[in-house]
Amino acid sequence: METNEIDYNELAREARKEINIEFDRLNQKAERLKEYQALLDGLEALMAANEKQREEIESLQQQLADEKRQREELDMKNKELNKLSTDVAKKSSEEGLIKALRTYVNNSKRKRPDKRALAKEAALDMVLANKLTLPEDLAAAIECLDDDQADPKVVNVTGNYNDIHDNGTVNQK
Repeated sequence: METNEIDYNELAREARKEINIEFDRLNQKAERLKEYQALLDGLEALMAANEKQREEIESLQQQLADEKRQREELDMKNKELNKLSTDVAKKSSEEGLIKALRTYVNNSKRKRPDKRALAKEAALDMVLANKLTLPEDLAAAIECLDDDQADPKVVNVTGNYNDIHDNGTVNQK
């Protein structure tokens, strides 16, 4: 009978040993799976960051394309303006051109600051293209054209304008 007990004890020990080996193997596999999971989490975060950068690049490319288009428009306008100023100079006298320039500058004073800056540039281009000698007042007006100006005050008068004249007397103090 003792032989049977020893065999069972030996079988139990071998079974425990195999269970411990399998347990260790499963623990190692669980560790590897956790590492794979961490790797996948990092990969997903990297892919999300990559997608965000791609969207930012697309946005910047669109902005660059818009700015190129605006630049081409401005270049075209500038070329046309230069052609116009050259043509005007060829067809008119210096006096007539200065008069037209003075009118243009005076009208441009009432425009928005960004338009005044463009008007100044156009006027200077015209002067340079035509090699004009400007009177001092016109040169000063062109130079000050893009300076910040206070907003013009608008005064509204209500009532009858003639009311102040129909009182019969003028009060003097």
